[in-house]
Amino acid sequence: MKDIDHNDCRQLIEDVELFLNEEDNEIKSIKEQSTDLEKQLADPDIWSRPTKAGQLNKELTAYKLRLSRFEDLSLGINNLKAALELDDKNEEESIYFRLHKNFKDLQNEQFLNGKFDKQDAQLSIHAGAGGIDAQDWAAMLCAMYQSFSTKQDWNWEIVHISAGEEGGLKSATLNIRGINTYGYLKEEAGVHRLVRISPFNSGKTRETSFALVEVLPMSVHDSVKIAEIQEKDLKWEYSMSSGKGGQSVNTTYSAVRLVHLPTGLSVTCQNERSQLQNKHQALKYLKNKLAVLEIKKNQELQNEIKGHFVSAQWGSQIRSYTLHPYKLLKDHRSGFESSDVEKILEEGDLLPVIWSVKTH
Repeated sequence: MKDIDHNDCRQLIEDVELFLNEEDNEIKSIKEQSTDLEKQLADPDIWSRPTKAGQLNKELTAYKLRLSRFEDLSLGINNLKAALELDDKNEEESIYFRLHKNFKDLQNEQFLNGKFDKQDAQLSIHAGAGGIDAQDWAAMLCAMYQSFSTKQDWNWEIVHISAGEEGGLKSATLNIRGINTYGYLKEEAGVHRLVRISPFNSGKTRETSFALVEVLPMSVHDSVKIAEIQEKDLKWEYSMSSGKGGQSVNTTYSAVRLVHLPTGLSVTCQNERSQLQNKHQALKYLKNKLAVLEIKKNQELQNEIKGHFVSAQWGSQIRSYTLHPYKLLKDHRSGFESSDVEKILEEGDLLPVIWSVKTH
């Protein structure tokens, strides 16, 4: 962290004030749209349509959060000016770095403008080449995304999990809900490579493992027209599943696997408590995958979810995580590097990596 002086503080104040002036129209628009949404939600009739009410409430929450970010910048400017007047070096540095981070984050959020960026996300992880090491690597990635989601104040749930025979995960699917979740997480789609000393190898040799991450907007089928699904084209399979959240054993055949025969697409859902609920969710996920097939025909939309069309061939990794003989995370798209790999993996400190890709 570099040392800062009075000139750095004054320059930051000038930059933030200019930014707020440029965004004045957006701030006014956010206030107007928030007021309109509050009026709609105040109508008792809206709650007879819970899906619509939930959508409006989510939009209002997003507007209020963004407005609070602008207000934090204004407050930060005033606090930094006061610290300069008092010539309090420690206070200046504390306020400067906090204001600088908030400023950069708000600037970067301008990149969250894709067609599906505001939607919730469904993230799937698949172990690749590397045997039990790859399955352990898939489990590590799953934990990383759970930590990142918690850090972002998002809600997540595991809707499907396939455990490895000796540990780790063969595959897992998470539904992640929050503000702009797809906009952030779409940069994670692709092949992730891990290099480390294998904890499963008695010879303590260095091993390379791969896992594929897929990310889809949760309701892409609402925006893309798909052909009507015929019951004769569906194949349903049922099995016992783990219970809610992947915990206690469920002795009923509530887990479902749905195969769309014409395309070969399949989805699995086991998170709900009943077979009927899982069937409903599986059908919804299938519609999303069918919508993705339609998007492949539309170059403009394909660019919005380009990460989903990554080849599962190992060697085409988007990011490498090296734990031996040195520690280094490198994103091969942006060139971003960090030696604090374990913090990123264990604490989900992914935001700097994601911003590096978006602003590259």
